[in-house]
Amino acid sequence: MTAARYHLNSRASSRERGLAWRGEVAGLRRHDADPEVAAVVRLLHRRRGWIWATVISVVAWLTAAGLLGGLDPDGSGAGAAVGTVFVLLLTVAAVVGLVASVADTVRLHRSDAGVRERARERTAHYPARAHAYSYPPRHRFTWVFGWITMLILVGIAVPVLPGLVNGVAYVAGAESSTTFLPLSYGQECGRSGCSPITNGVLADGSSVNWPEKVPLGQAFAVREPVWNWGYGSGLIDGDGIAITDIVLGVVFGGLAVLVLVHLVKLVSRWLRHRRLGRQVAGSDWLPDH
Repeated sequence: MTAARYHLNSRASSRERGLAWRGEVAGLRRHDADPEVAAVVRLLHRRRGWIWATVISVVAWLTAAGLLGGLDPDGSGAGAAVGTVFVLLLTVAAVVGLVASVADTVRLHRSDAGVRERARERTAHYPARAHAYSYPPRHRFTWVFGWITMLILVGIAVPVLPGLVNGVAYVAGAESSTTFLPLSYGQECGRSGCSPITNGVLADGSSVNWPEKVPLGQAFAVREPVWNWGYGSGLIDGDGIAITDIVLGVVFGGLAVLVLVHLVKLVSRWLRHRRLGRQVAGSDWLPDH
């Protein structure tokens, strides 16, 4: 009996949500009867989307540029190159979002004050903390733009992850020993200037670099990287570099996990929206006119 009651309550709850959704759609259609109000409603949603995307872009840019430049100012190799590309993408995203937000604000202030007030009364924004995974989006283009920005953060975390693995392995003493054969000198250049490095190969032929200048042609024992790619392609010569790699990996990995959690919630909301849409479409309920 309890299970039957729960089933009935669940069906009633689903129907109520479906009716509420249909009521919201019907309300929006009634708003469309006044094209000026409908246009300002769309503008309000679009501006909110641009502001949200701009904030995400700026915070991500400050985090990426600050940590990569402060903790690893002389980074080089494939990982550093990928990180630089993503920081540039975040810069473009922040500029585009800021310009679009200002432009929509100017357009909003040019509209009639009475129309703006009526539009605000009819505008329902999602909560800021749930904006990323709420569905359906109020303005699809800015919503997609914001998600692209968040996925850029995931892209930064990918080359940083090998550095985290190698840093933890170095501190834990889990890396195996191998030999490093110095072959040539080079330079790492970053925000703090340029510093000499030594390019060479490990015993298995992998190309790596040593963060200092050492005599060429004289092999010596080193700790072999567990994951020789991205920020993990450089050899670790002390706890300082290992801790730096760990901090970078934890911060960017945590941000990537947060984005992926939001993505899972978004998929759940999308599936629920489709299910409710099918349920309401099959009902005989019609909104009052």
